[in-house]
Amino acid sequence: MKRLFHGVTIGITIGVFISLIFSTLFAHSQFHPVSPESTMGSIYFTHLSELQIMFISVVIWAFIGITFSYGSLIYSSSRKTLLFKTLTHFSLMLVIMLPLAILAGWFPLKFSAILLFIVIYTIIYIIIWGIETRRNQHDIDEINDMLSKRKG
Repeated sequence: MKRLFHGVTIGITIGVFISLIFSTLFAHSQFHPVSPESTMGSIYFTHLSELQIMFISVVIWAFIGITFSYGSLIYSSSRKTLLFKTLTHFSLMLVIMLPLAILAGWFPLKFSAILLFIVIYTIIYIIIWGIETRRNQHDIDEINDMLSKRKG
């Protein structure tokens, strides 16, 4: 339950923060939780109220947070290789994130936009993976140093 609440909270917080940034940059002093130029944004703004659009956005952001919160459990299995866990995590998160990103109105439903999303997703994933790998290696090195001092 704690993991679920944490995922929801982080997802909504990041979603609101990013939508505020993009609204500031592109919405000319209006708040748009969804891009009106995207396919889903166009549908939402044509058929729904602003409150309904915000509600949909919050639910999607919560699902994104939950996805990544529970997705990290893939790394808790010690029987698989790091490469297998990383490829599984990457693939599963992409398969879940792509439809959520479409529903969130992050881009229009065009092949080039979907391909660009996949490229950006991959780059961000590699950056975060690299940072986490370095951090974990640093922790391992500290533990090893502590253990070697105990022996000596």
